[in-house]
Amino acid sequence: MQYNLTSRGRRATVMLTTLTIGALASTLVACSPSSSGGAKTAECPEGSATLKVLRSTTNVPTDAQMDEYTKKTNDCVTFDVTDVPFGQYADKVSVLSSSANAPDIYGFDMPETANYASKGVLLPLDKYLPEGWKEDVLPATLKEGSYQDKVYTLGVQQDALGLYYNKTLTDQAGITVPTTLDEGWTWEEARDAMLKCQQGTPGNPTIYGLAPTQLGSGTPGPIYSDLLYLRSAGDPKAPSDSSAYKTFYAISPDGKQVDGWLNTPEAVEAAKFYQSLYEGDKAVTSKTGRPNAFIDGKACFDMFHAGQVQPLKDANVSYEWGVTPLPYIKTPIVHTGAITIGVSGKSKQADAAAKFVVELSTGDMAKEYNQKNGRLPTLGSVYKELPDFQEPPLSTFYQELEEWGQPRPPTSQFSQYSQIVETALKNIAYGGDPKDQLDQAVSKLSPLLSR
Repeated sequence: MQYNLTSRGRRATVMLTTLTIGALASTLVACSPSSSGGAKTAECPEGSATLKVLRSTTNVPTDAQMDEYTKKTNDCVTFDVTDVPFGQYADKVSVLSSSANAPDIYGFDMPETANYASKGVLLPLDKYLPEGWKEDVLPATLKEGSYQDKVYTLGVQQDALGLYYNKTLTDQAGITVPTTLDEGWTWEEARDAMLKCQQGTPGNPTIYGLAPTQLGSGTPGPIYSDLLYLRSAGDPKAPSDSSAYKTFYAISPDGKQVDGWLNTPEAVEAAKFYQSLYEGDKAVTSKTGRPNAFIDGKACFDMFHAGQVQPLKDANVSYEWGVTPLPYIKTPIVHTGAITIGVSGKSKQADAAAKFVVELSTGDMAKEYNQKNGRLPTLGSVYKELPDFQEPPLSTFYQELEEWGQPRPPTSQFSQYSQIVETALKNIAYGGDPKDQLDQAVSKLSPLLSR
């Protein structure tokens, strides 16, 4: 496969601390597992521990990470793992966190941080943080991993959406695709390009302008992607009492109000535009999923995160491709958030668990995981050590995180927020009245969030 985006090298605007990988790792020595529960021996002078881990299947902490850590500790720290399908994870947390058999470590979706922290499921990690960590971490990661000014997870990886494009098809259509954030398209410009590149009948094309979503269940509505249309119609620099400001955040700062935040006039207009991508003579995508449309060469564009870079390379596709920054309506924005790890608020081996969580999230272990899995790092010091991430296409995703990244609306009722808003967006995509659907979502969410 040819990849013909112009290399831009390292970005001078990337803010990196002087904190080195080695310095991050060395601070971990101070985190002694004194609450490990095992007796101190000559082989294990800090005590031994078997840490119970609850994770969603195939996600962090991985078997390889735990095996490596066990070897580093000379078998003084081992792991007892319970795997749960991602869709059942929240229910399992609810059951185990209130039981006498609570795990020591959770592998969870970072947007749930406020939810789990507010319920005492997670332990604050501030006293375990390496020196300089707050200056090194992406601001959006710090915000997303915190609750009431305390840090509950450091973040192992990050995600951001970009717009993949089939350069062979866009060249044939005479479309010049921007490759820098400052030249990124608005959604109106992007749709015009999609319509120009699309082949066949809108709604049932032979070549999609925009590939049907691969996210969530493969149908319209996931807030990770689709709420961005609404939020990007807002303006975080507008007065805080304005509808433009509230549109951008889609929830009040305390996470308890959505009326006048989720259903603003700006959000309704953006929802109408979102609907037009699926309905009418300007439709560029489909309500019916087709997971491999882009890789199969049946779509001009695809809205996806950095996790698609390696599969495209592995597939050795016959066309040239690239990544352009995610379009926006008024204000550029991408959602952050990925699977991360934290310590149980009920752990009886908190020090040992925290030491593992910190080491996995920083230094060499973080670098190795990000590099092998093509996942965006949360730390500037790790990013600095990964040359592949400083060149397109991965650099585009990281730059978006730095400049545009925002957590999904933080609330202690995130699961309910996500489900209800996703349903509203899906209904809009399928033809429901945008204002009615957003108002209905607000009426369902308001009593839940005010608890």
